[in-house]
Amino acid sequence: MSDKDTIAAISTAHGKSAIGVIRVSGQNVQSIINEFVGRKLKPRFATNVEIRDKKNISIDDVIVIYFKAPSSYTGEDMLEIQSHGNPITMDFILENICSSHARISRPGEFTERAFLNNKIDLVQAEAIADLINASHISASKAAMITLQGNFSKKIESLINDVLMLRAKIEACINFPEDDTPVTSVKNNSDAINLLISSLSKLITSVNNGIVVNKKPVITIVGKPNVGKSSLANFLLGEQGSIVSSIPGTTRDALHHEVVLAKNNITIIDTAGLRDTSDSIELQGIEITKKSISSANMVLYIVDDSVGFDEEDKRLIAENGIDGCWVINNKIDITGAKPNVTAKDGKIFFNVSSLHGLGMDNLKNKLSENSIPDDETTGTARSRHLEHLSSSLDNFLVALDCNNNQQLELVAEELRLAHVSLVAIMGGDVNEDLLDKVFSDFCIGK
Repeated sequence: MSDKDTIAAISTAHGKSAIGVIRVSGQNVQSIINEFVGRKLKPRFATNVEIRDKKNISIDDVIVIYFKAPSSYTGEDMLEIQSHGNPITMDFILENICSSHARISRPGEFTERAFLNNKIDLVQAEAIADLINASHISASKAAMITLQGNFSKKIESLINDVLMLRAKIEACINFPEDDTPVTSVKNNSDAINLLISSLSKLITSVNNGIVVNKKPVITIVGKPNVGKSSLANFLLGEQGSIVSSIPGTTRDALHHEVVLAKNNITIIDTAGLRDTSDSIELQGIEITKKSISSANMVLYIVDDSVGFDEEDKRLIAENGIDGCWVINNKIDITGAKPNVTAKDGKIFFNVSSLHGLGMDNLKNKLSENSIPDDETTGTARSRHLEHLSSSLDNFLVALDCNNNQQLELVAEELRLAHVSLVAIMGGDVNEDLLDKVFSDFCIGK
């Protein structure tokens, strides 16, 4: 990316709306203001103007806001144009701006410039993407915690502690006569143990943050013809899966996006679990097993007229279905009451997915349990966990080396731990990682 480029993009979603937003960032912003606005703008003040084309013909009545560098989102001069939300109008404004003064931005390029200009660190940049893509309010709140710098401050504190310890270790190596070996070993061990303790707590928090950041996935499993597809269709509110009395109709894992209590959840309707020689059905069962392993929650469906039998227990054990909810379906046939009970460490729901009996109980419980409810945890990524785990390994090796008075090796392990921690924040970041992080953004952000 050239730091001399001026970029522009429509930041609002495509389609007609009351207001559409166009953003511009870079060194040509003032030239764009002069040519298309035709008046001086006071920074950070909303100004109502007529924006004009190159022939000085009025295009639209808009609100413009000028952000003077470095006090802007990107750290560069920025202009925000709030026009009427007609795609034709916005495209024409963008076309005029880009004809000589700017180019269309890449996805996430505004935020990438904010990172490169030290307005935010890489963890905060990722939190912005998490905030945009959050599938439920808990994830949105968690992303805000990370965006506000909570996680970054903890990493920075660890980095500072490691640097201080590295300085002490280097002093011990260069000036061994200034301290006794016994005292040196004890002081170093105490410091490393504190780092290990702090890092272990942070790893637990990051694991929670990764869970919060994921869209909840509920997998529906059970023997053939017990009503799995009917249950999926009821939760979906329409027929997304084929319903048939013929066992083995579902041969693949069908993914449905469902809104429960204003939260976006993925429901997976799977092939029935049973012993079969049908090669295609066997492939479907293998996909079912993979869907089970990726789920936050498993609903195991049972035909209430048959009951929860030994074969069900075997299938649950063989397929590693831990902590599932058992759904006794088809109570419209058996006449059982639509209630919720607990037995042998499992929760049982009596429902009829065909007639909706007991389904409110299930939907309410799903809403409560499928969405993480920890308002102190920020979002996190798997790369954060990888770097933290690597640092922890380095600290543990450093502790062992210190106990053996191998200070040079202690210094090297601490250096490696320091490198991993800095990488979380975006230090010495490579282009491939930047491309991966910012490709998740939409154009205009």
